[in-house]
Amino acid sequence: MTSSNKIHKRALLIHPEGNTFSNPSLKCIVDLLIERDFTMDIRHCISPSIMPAREEIRYFPYGKIYRKVKYYAFDRWINWPLMYISVLWENIFHYKKYDVIIAVDRLGLIEAYILNKLTKTPYIFISFEIMFAEETSLQFKSIEKIASKNIKGWVAQDSDRASALATENGLSVSNLFTLPLASSKNGTLQTKRLRDLLGIAPDKKVAIAIGSMDDWTMINEVLASVENWPDDWCLIIHDRYGDTENTLKKSGIDITQLINKKIFISNKSADAVDDLGAILSGVDVGLAFYKPLYTSPFVGKNLEILGLASGKISTHLRYGIPVIMNNIGMYAAEATKHKFGLVIDHPSSLADCLAVGIPEDTSQHAIDYFSRTLDFDNYKEELYNRFFSNCAV
Repeated sequence: MTSSNKIHKRALLIHPEGNTFSNPSLKCIVDLLIERDFTMDIRHCISPSIMPAREEIRYFPYGKIYRKVKYYAFDRWINWPLMYISVLWENIFHYKKYDVIIAVDRLGLIEAYILNKLTKTPYIFISFEIMFAEETSLQFKSIEKIASKNIKGWVAQDSDRASALATENGLSVSNLFTLPLASSKNGTLQTKRLRDLLGIAPDKKVAIAIGSMDDWTMINEVLASVENWPDDWCLIIHDRYGDTENTLKKSGIDITQLINKKIFISNKSADAVDDLGAILSGVDVGLAFYKPLYTSPFVGKNLEILGLASGKISTHLRYGIPVIMNNIGMYAAEATKHKFGLVIDHPSSLADCLAVGIPEDTSQHAIDYFSRTLDFDNYKEELYNRFFSNCAV
């Protein structure tokens, strides 16, 4: 049979956050399924994340107004008739017949459950954000528990997060698949380096802060520490969506005197999360700090039980970049045990930490740990065989 006559299986990915190609695990899963002759439909909210045009993918984005409608129907009012109408409308006007549905987080899970009721299509639940009953409500969680009953399988990043999610959603570990949040294969550094484009002198050592710049990343505390850093160290700030300058303006910290001296701003976003070679080449250490704020269910216990759900840490390790982090989640203990990074109490201790320096073998430990523990390729065959290989053609 020629490639043009192949019978493709079809998967629907319901990813409300809309940053599929900024999420290491989701990008790898999409790539894997396309490699195995699936075509993909992705239902998502419009976001700043790049969603690349690919022949095998159809996108069904929705905007702020419909996102608000979903918020009220699924989160505020928790109204079953409205939820069914929402999903039924999407099924009539957007969706086709699918072999499998991949449901991401709470909204994806509930919508996949309703689709399963309408179409009998099996669904897989992938969790990146855990909502806790004590931070929401019993009613809020009850709908997740109902939607969790019919799943074909579910994915969490590690044993800590899996245990918490199993308790919160009434899930069975018998159909759990553990998948660290990480990309495929070790990263390749490049000769074209962001640090050179920013005009950083060759003799300077570079720390980098990538990803989100929200308060829970402790970016304000990191910025406040930079003026005390040793003279041979500087910081690159790289927002994941390339809006770093505007993000910093909202930080409330005056760093004007340090811009292009000790702090360098990158306003260029990468096309995909697994293509950061130019950005991370010539970087000596990555920074990854997490502070639960408990101001919303997303930044409370969901951050406290971080586990191996840090994409920025796994990305640094993929490129052999040692990581300095605070003592939260499983990564802190792993860094101490496997020597791929340093654990400090607070960003205010960065100056002293950098003055001591990073042990030379830390980079190799980072590469080894990624290859052994995090690399998506270590998990993809079992993941595919468990959840996708028996999809009907």
